[in-house]
Amino acid sequence: MNGAVRRQLKGRSGLAVIVLVPGPSWIRPVRDLFLERFGAQWQTITADSIKTPQQKSDQNREVASNLTHGQPVVGFAVERDGLPAALTAAADLTIRIDPPGRTIIRRAIRMFTGRVAPAGMDENIAVGLEFDDLVAAFRTDSSPDEIIVRIRKASAVVSGSASTERLPQLEDAIEYGAARTWGLALARDFADYREGLIDWQDIDRGAVLHSEPGLGKSLFARVLAKACGVPLVAFSIADLFASSPGYLDSVIKASRAMFQKAAAVAPCILFLDEIDALPNRATMSPRGADWWTPVVTDFLLSLDNAVAGKRAGIVVCAATNNIKGVDAALLRPGRLERAIEITRPNHAGAVNILRYHLNGDLANADLTDIGHLLDGCTGADIMMAVRGARRIARHAKRNLELDDLIQAITPEEEIAPAALNRICTHEAGHAVASIVVSSGDLKRCVIGRSVAESAGRTLIANETEGDLMTRDTVERRAIVLFAGRTAERILIGDVSVGAGGGDDSDLAQATQIIAALHASAGLGDTLTYTASLQEALTAVRSDPELRSKVEQHLRILQARTENLVRQHRDEILAVVDRLRIRRQLSGEEIRRIVSVAALSRSAPETAIVQSQGGSDGL
Repeated sequence: MNGAVRRQLKGRSGLAVIVLVPGPSWIRPVRDLFLERFGAQWQTITADSIKTPQQKSDQNREVASNLTHGQPVVGFAVERDGLPAALTAAADLTIRIDPPGRTIIRRAIRMFTGRVAPAGMDENIAVGLEFDDLVAAFRTDSSPDEIIVRIRKASAVVSGSASTERLPQLEDAIEYGAARTWGLALARDFADYREGLIDWQDIDRGAVLHSEPGLGKSLFARVLAKACGVPLVAFSIADLFASSPGYLDSVIKASRAMFQKAAAVAPCILFLDEIDALPNRATMSPRGADWWTPVVTDFLLSLDNAVAGKRAGIVVCAATNNIKGVDAALLRPGRLERAIEITRPNHAGAVNILRYHLNGDLANADLTDIGHLLDGCTGADIMMAVRGARRIARHAKRNLELDDLIQAITPEEEIAPAALNRICTHEAGHAVASIVVSSGDLKRCVIGRSVAESAGRTLIANETEGDLMTRDTVERRAIVLFAGRTAERILIGDVSVGAGGGDDSDLAQATQIIAALHASAGLGDTLTYTASLQEALTAVRSDPELRSKVEQHLRILQARTENLVRQHRDEILAVVDRLRIRRQLSGEEIRRIVSVAALSRSAPETAIVQSQGGSDGL
């Protein structure tokens, strides 16, 4: 403040003043200093003293009355909207105290120690620090250098730059798919913003990452912040209750403090985990709405303030395992704007995650086959597999080997002979059918509990090359799904429950794709669109006519599958024999076994033809 402002504060009655501070911890010490310098006659208001609508109304009335009678009023807050409307509308003077930079810190050090601070101090040395963090760095008998070291250390801890966590490069994290694409674009925008090529308004406000658990949403937020070169301020919605008594006013204050902390370290990424814990107002019960509506409304207002550019530099990245539970108002343009799904990694993504967790071990090893074993696994599954492999090598007192990974992913286990035969038969049925009908690219058969917690798996890459799915493509895929249970029935004599059970079972998948063929793809006997692929199972349960069509179609495909299994039983049995011994076979090994078995089956007929030909020749 210059001399004119000081004289105005000391001499004029009925003055309305607003003092904006860098963070909540600054309010009390700044207020105390203000009263010490300019007299106790001021009525003071702080944003955290206004809790209910009635208190807000009382404060407005009191502010108006005091100003009318000539008493000066001063309000202290982080943002203007935390103060009574009567004060913000009537304010004669607004004083903003910015976060202290290099000049202020040097001056404070000189006043405290009596010595000049060394040159070369960074302008943003105190970025993100609250008042108490700074005070704690100034200790009796400290030198300027010691104070600077403490401030830098505290700032690094608050901003997250002090973390020693090893993080992948966003450019290399191909397993994140669309999230990676968005993150790379955001990192480029941050770089352009720093160079003055674009305004903050040209940068995305945020996004919601959604997936099943274990796919690395929280890790992505840390990788994104690193790629953008900004601090990560991380919260979960549960923190609003853990950091407060849980009363309505305290939860709202905790929510505001969360956004204020992000504003103090901007530019930054504000990561909000478990965003679905903030209830969806469209599905709230009337009783819940009474309590939650003020919380959600205030949260949305704080979010608007955070991303509206009042203080440039906050991008909000949220995460959820339940995107349907997120309030639609959060996803509208200008707030979180978009929902990005993170799916399970494909083969290339699985190998990439594996390389990251190996951290330089097995650098020259070919992980292609290992990657096929991990198809369909989450990033958390892969991390556990590497941890298990390291344990095997450590207990053997040697370096990590490729076989350790295989053993960790598909550990040896005792399986009863009858169960082993049935599992091998089931998986061999899938494998041979995929070769015979040319459905997808067979990668591997695995017998035994793996990191994916299944008794057996046949891994088939079902991507079509150069064309879209047709009715024939869908039917061939359904035949492969039916082949496991059909092999059991024809080669063993009965069928187990292994083909059914959950929505990801063989029967469920076959039902889903055939139902979608009729209900949404226009590849059945009607053109009416009634359900998407994701809704197909629900539609079959509720629509008798669709269920009848699907059942008839599935029975036709079941009959075709039975013919296939009978015709190629020798090939299936040959694969079963090898699986019982080896417990896992690559797609190439299975194709060789099928080829040899097929030749052996046709060899006697070939010999007879050759013999008859020779006799005629004589």
